[in-house]
Amino acid sequence: MTDRSRTMLMEEFPVLGAVDTTCHLGQWPFRLPASAAVDDLRDYARWYGLRSLWVSHLASLFGFDTRTGNEAVFAACGDDPLFRVFAVIDPRQSDWRQELAWAALSGAAGIRVAPGYHRYPVSLLTQVVDACAELELPLQLLTRLDDARVRHPLSPAEDLEPHHLADLIRARPAHPMLLSGLNHADWQEVSRHLGDDAPSAVRLDLWHVNGPTHVADGLARDPGRWVFGSGYPVQTPEATMLQLAASALSGDVRGKVCSGNAVAMLAGTATSLGT
Repeated sequence: MTDRSRTMLMEEFPVLGAVDTTCHLGQWPFRLPASAAVDDLRDYARWYGLRSLWVSHLASLFGFDTRTGNEAVFAACGDDPLFRVFAVIDPRQSDWRQELAWAALSGAAGIRVAPGYHRYPVSLLTQVVDACAELELPLQLLTRLDDARVRHPLSPAEDLEPHHLADLIRARPAHPMLLSGLNHADWQEVSRHLGDDAPSAVRLDLWHVNGPTHVADGLARDPGRWVFGSGYPVQTPEATMLQLAASALSGDVRGKVCSGNAVAMLAGTATSLGT
């Protein structure tokens, strides 16, 4: 890393006061260093000036149930205003509606789903979106947590088909939804299936939008679409941070991408019910 890059990361990016919409508590099972306890997340936020972290527990993706990980993330993070807990729901489970109601009563800021890890069709999520709308909770859909090119051969993950994502969006266009882990090419394909008219309630995070430092300049074409999300600790966050810090984006656009769009997602769930 050059001295200029280090300055951008340690001095310029923290000034942006970003919201990281894609963080995880716990151990990633396929790489030992990819883990975070709650104090690791607090240190991460302090180092980079993050105002808020959206967090769930990795155990809810890889355990026998979602409740164990959900209970752990509420116990670790629920009373700290730095965190917005996103409980994980698996609609294959017969009691997922009870789990969702419990998460809402426990103070969840939103819901995460991972059909590629829990191995169910994306079409099952229409009922989850409806239930989230009743509880005024945004939905974050983890399309992937890692790059398929370096995925461990024992991983259960399956990448999702873009047309299945488009079908879900078309079926439930008004509800605030964050698609995590798509790259530019993925989103272009999803958009084509939507007739290049994606609903404004759908947003995307940035951890898999790879490229040189100027790649973030293109976010200005659709500034309300993108949110900062690092994938930490599964992913290394500095590349995405550097792209934003080094970009030629205006202050207004950078503010939307780094925090404004995420804040609007949480604030806009109730509004979506009347749309």
